[in-house]
Amino acid sequence: MYYKECREIAPFPRMRGHCGPHHIPLFLLALLLLLCAASGTVSAAGEPPVEKPGGAEGVLTGEDGKPVEGAEVYFYVDPDRRFRGPADFMAEPTGPDGKYITELPPGRYYAVARKRASGSISGNLQKGDWYSREGSGPFEIKAGEYVKLNLTLVKLTGNMLFNAFPGKGGGQGVRGVIKDRDGKPAARAYAFAYKDSRMVGKPDYVSEWTREDGTYVIYTDGPGVYYVGARTGFMGVPKPDEPYGRYGAGDHSVTVNEGGFTGSIDIVLKRFSDSR
Repeated sequence: MYYKECREIAPFPRMRGHCGPHHIPLFLLALLLLLCAASGTVSAAGEPPVEKPGGAEGVLTGEDGKPVEGAEVYFYVDPDRRFRGPADFMAEPTGPDGKYITELPPGRYYAVARKRASGSISGNLQKGDWYSREGSGPFEIKAGEYVKLNLTLVKLTGNMLFNAFPGKGGGQGVRGVIKDRDGKPAARAYAFAYKDSRMVGKPDYVSEWTREDGTYVIYTDGPGVYYVGARTGFMGVPKPDEPYGRYGAGDHSVTVNEGGFTGSIDIVLKRFSDSR
C-alpha cells in the first residue's frame, strides 16, 4: 500500500510502528499524500507514474518523391561504426504509403534507411538495392516526444563499396567531379582517399558511386592531409586498361580543415597504366 511506500519519506516519526490513517491527524495525512505525489512515489490512483515512450516517425520516398514500400530505418548510437553491422534499433518495414513509426529509448541517434531486393534485413548492399545516401543525425529522442524524420532513398547502381563512407558523421571531407579523358562527367566511378602517401592497399575512405553528373563526396572522420584518386573497378589492384586517376600533379594531396569540405577537387580518369 502507499502508506508503506510513503513511510520512508514522512517528515515526522512513525507513530507506534504504523503509518495508518487512524493514527495520523487528517491535516498531516493530507500533507503526506501531497509530498508523495510531488516526489513521484505514487500517482493520484496510488500507482507509480508511467513514463510515456518517445521515438521517431516519418516517410521514406525515392528521388521521384514517391513512397518506398518495404524499406527499413536503422538507428545507430555510435557514428564511428559508419552505419555498418547490426543496428541498435530498427523500425518495422514501411507500408505502401512509405510511412514508419517506432519507439526508441531516450538518447542521441543517427539513422539510415535501406531496402534490399532480397527481402533480407542485413548483409552487404547489392546492385538494385535502395539506401539513403547519408546518415541522418545526430538527433535527440526524449520521453513522450516523437522526432519527425523523412528520408530519401536511391537505387544502388553497383555493389556497395568495401569501405563504407561515414556520411554526415564525418563533418568534413572532399568534393569534386570525376571526369573521363575527354573532360566529361564520368558515371559509375568512385573517389577514394588515403592517409598514406603511397596510396596502396585498401583506401581509408571512399565515396559513393557517381551518377551522370560525375559529382562525388568523400567524408572523413577528421581534418588532415589526404591523398585522393578515383577509379571504376571494384576492389583489387586496377587492371592496366581500367579507368583510373589521381588528383592533380605532385603527391596528389588535399588538405581538409576541421568541419569543412575542400571543393573543386576534380579527377580525370585515364588508363591505369598511363596514370601512374
